[in-house]
Amino acid sequence: MILVDVTRDFAEQARRLEQIDAVLLTHGHRDATGGLPELRRWWQEHGCTDPIDVFLNASTAAIIRSRYRHLEHCRLHLVPARRKRRVGELVVEAVSVPHARDPRFETYAWRISSGGRSLVYASDVAELTPELRGFSSGAALLILDGAMWGKRLFSHLTIDEALPEACRWPVESIVLTQIGRTAPDHDQLVRSIAALCAKARPAYDGLELAV
Repeated sequence: MILVDVTRDFAEQARRLEQIDAVLLTHGHRDATGGLPELRRWWQEHGCTDPIDVFLNASTAAIIRSRYRHLEHCRLHLVPARRKRRVGELVVEAVSVPHARDPRFETYAWRISSGGRSLVYASDVAELTPELRGFSSGAALLILDGAMWGKRLFSHLTIDEALPEACRWPVESIVLTQIGRTAPDHDQLVRSIAALCAKARPAYDGLELAV
């Protein structure tokens, strides 16, 4: 199993996990890396001896090395943008996307592929770019930043503005993640998103998807 980001809610999420083969980190903000101490606790409680392979960019590696004293549970692999890496039977690749104003927090979108099918995970995106469109092309699933609705924040998409463009991208389906407080309630959000893009829907806790 591949885990994308280790959030500050990892202690709760970890109850469902019996195996973690690798971790992909998108960026160094605490909402993506704040659960690394809890990941260490999970690693110890499960009697692991080998570190968990963690794939990330150099900026994120520098941040977590300065922030956390104990990283013996992590084997860090620096992945340059657009460089493919094999993780078991999967192939992973990343591209930089705009997110934070601080250049220390370079942010990745990840593409995970197997058997001719792939998903793209782009949870923290300030604007849609031609690079991300090309990177996502042909994906079965695009998991996309859905943080803002009807309001703007410099570090995230305003999804009711961005979704019509993303809907034209050559991907089979779109799931919006990181739904923020500006969004309407879930049922209304489902209807509003469907009106903007028939192949899109919002994520929710516990959602399972087949790719």
